[in-house]
Amino acid sequence: MASQGRLSLKNIGYSMPGDAPAFQRPPFYYRDTRSIAVAFETDAQAALEALPEPLTLSDPPTAVLSFYDYRWSTFGPYNETILSLFVEHKGRPLNYVMHIAVTTEPPMLGGREIWGYPKKLAAISLGTERDMIFGTLERPAGIRLASAVVRPERPIVNPTGWSGRPALSLRLIPSPERDAERPTCAELIEAEIDQKIIEAWEGTGSVSFPDTSVLDPWNRLPVKRILSASYLVYDMTLGFGKVIDRLR
Repeated sequence: MASQGRLSLKNIGYSMPGDAPAFQRPPFYYRDTRSIAVAFETDAQAALEALPEPLTLSDPPTAVLSFYDYRWSTFGPYNETILSLFVEHKGRPLNYVMHIAVTTEPPMLGGREIWGYPKKLAAISLGTERDMIFGTLERPAGIRLASAVVRPERPIVNPTGWSGRPALSLRLIPSPERDAERPTCAELIEAEIDQKIIEAWEGTGSVSFPDTSVLDPWNRLPVKRILSASYLVYDMTLGFGKVIDRLR
């Protein structure tokens, strides 16, 4: 007689593989994070092509290119790059994550499966030279998809609450069934993020998207003018998320 398996919802792990989870349950903790961010006005029509239907584009159409050096986290140390858009959902301001890349697997797996962040592995650096802090994104190595430079010039007067709009992502999971007319999951998820800012600086910045890639179209948002540039040092707690809408 065949014996039945013993792995069930009562004793299964939090994430795949069920008997050896690749990552633990949130929250995830970050310490001594360094980041730069450059916000720029972009083309509305180009942005709308990448925006899920339940969202509206903020005015003026604003994109943000940001680079992160997570020196210590419970995901382990890694670097990250995000291209996002300022949006609104039912009148509430949010920051929609359009593209995102990381340097290691644990945050890629957790980011995709829990919050729906569209993470891919890439070569990412965040460094300093003279009075400039700069970030680069390459995928594959040698193909420069994005770069940013920030020169911190003055402290941000009131950094409390400066962490910005809540992050929003589209968790898209395709159906495994041949004749399925809908994906298994297509939901907008807002992440629970708590930041404790240690240092906050603003100054002059620039962004560029030197190389083009059909596979990774980071250059689809043209840069019309720079709106702001910042450098932050902070601790962070990344908690669970909540579904705020679904694609119909």
